[in-house]
Amino acid sequence: MADPVAGVLTTGFDRLVRGGLRGVWLRGRLPAGAFVWAANHHSWWDPFVAAAVLRRARRTAGLVMLQDTIQRYAFARRLGVFGSRELRTGLRQLAGGRVLIVYPEGELRPPGPLGPLADGAAWYAHRTGVPLAAVAVRVVLRGHQAPEAYVSITAVDPAGEVGVLTGSLARTLHDDLSTLDRQLAVADPRAGLAGFRPVLLGRRSWDERIDAVTRRLRW
Repeated sequence: MADPVAGVLTTGFDRLVRGGLRGVWLRGRLPAGAFVWAANHHSWWDPFVAAAVLRRARRTAGLVMLQDTIQRYAFARRLGVFGSRELRTGLRQLAGGRVLIVYPEGELRPPGPLGPLADGAAWYAHRTGVPLAAVAVRVVLRGHQAPEAYVSITAVDPAGEVGVLTGSLARTLHDDLSTLDRQLAVADPRAGLAGFRPVLLGRRSWDERIDAVTRRLRW
């Protein structure tokens, strides 16, 4: 039986993304079945963006949160969120086919280079045998009224023990973030980035709305 509170929270978060962002754009493909979504964490929007991408792919997600934080926001457990010391919960979620969202930097960091990574994401992937996906995310305010979220997904080579996997994840995330930052630095700020497809379209700028009305009225 569906949890009505979880349904209300999910709907509310979806409206939050639609109302607060101009949209979410994706490059790459989600692995089939359960996998570990290992992303940089440089924006307040990151977990909401991840949820938006996975919901539109009809994938069920769990998320690892710092243990003291989940104690403050216990209601989030209804959405599959659990504490960083609850390793068995993460293993059960992956065994049940969920996508496990992990932020291996372990904290919200300022926008910029990737910070040091903990082994948690690699450990989950190695322990369960599911794919490990490096997810580079930038939420940026460019040439429109609301910020835009760009998400780039790359599979990490599964070879090696946990430490090797963490190193591969760090290199992949670093390279993808650098590529994304270079694109953002030179792209037309009013245009979407090449190679990305829209996953969710949200809040239009006022000038876009005015232009749409003008076209309809043929002014």
